[in-house]
Amino acid sequence: MINVEKLIEWLGVEGAIAGLDGSDLTISELLEACQRESPPHSKMKRRDVVKWIVEEVRSLQTKGPDELMAMDADSLRDYFISIRASRDEILGLLAALDIRPGSVARRNLTEFAAREISDIGMYRRVARGGKSP
Repeated sequence: MINVEKLIEWLGVEGAIAGLDGSDLTISELLEACQRESPPHSKMKRRDVVKWIVEEVRSLQTKGPDELMAMDADSLRDYFISIRASRDEILGLLAALDIRPGSVARRNLTEFAAREISDIGMYRRVARGGKSP
């Protein structure tokens, strides 16, 4: 069995994708070794299947937007660093929250994302009267 979580931990998301994509395993062997069922589309290319596998595992490893909004900016920054969040993951999270970073913010994306997500969480808590969900 391939431990995709360890691959991501050691190589990062892009490294895990490149490693699995470059392996000699067939798609069915990859799915079996990674203990995944078949992908959502049967006509997916090999690279797309590998990305799907890694993204599925990564989504189980990471916190969702609501959990992130409950954290303060320093905790979020530490969390992004601890999971080695890629630039694409942070940009995807920000896009899901309808946040568009400007050119200056893109230089230090982790700081920007931590501050913005923390602020949105604070506004939501205030709107609910300080009550936790």
